[in-house]
Amino acid sequence: MSYLVAFDGTDLSSTALRRAAAFAESNDERLVIVSVLPTDRSLAEQYGLVEGNEYDPEAATERLREAALEIAPDAEFRAEHIDRYAGKGQIATKIRRVARQEEADVVFVGSDNAGRIVKPIASVGDSVAAGLDYDVFIVRSA
Repeated sequence: MSYLVAFDGTDLSSTALRRAAAFAESNDERLVIVSVLPTDRSLAEQYGLVEGNEYDPEAATERLREAALEIAPDAEFRAEHIDRYAGKGQIATKIRRVARQEEADVVFVGSDNAGRIVKPIASVGDSVAAGLDYDVFIVRSA
């Protein structure tokens, strides 16, 4: 069995990572962390990834890698990139694609609104939860 965690450095994604790491460790399973980062500064600002006056996608990737591996040092880290025209739907698409490529059995997602209402909502967590190739563990509180 393998686990995949969508990680963006937020409290909810950190909690999702801690829970996934606990599951993986207790079951001696593989854990893959995926971070989806924009290549565009304006989109990176929206996601809180700009540090200082410049946006360096490689530096942002390294900061997320370090933060993720601090929580789960035995995990594999994978970064994916999106361009400035990508929205949350594209982020979810990237996560679903990685889940299939990595043959994830369970995807862990931190989302404060996925699963709270019956009507579909526009969130990464909700979109990832729509995938049928894997089970989903949604973390709604940090």
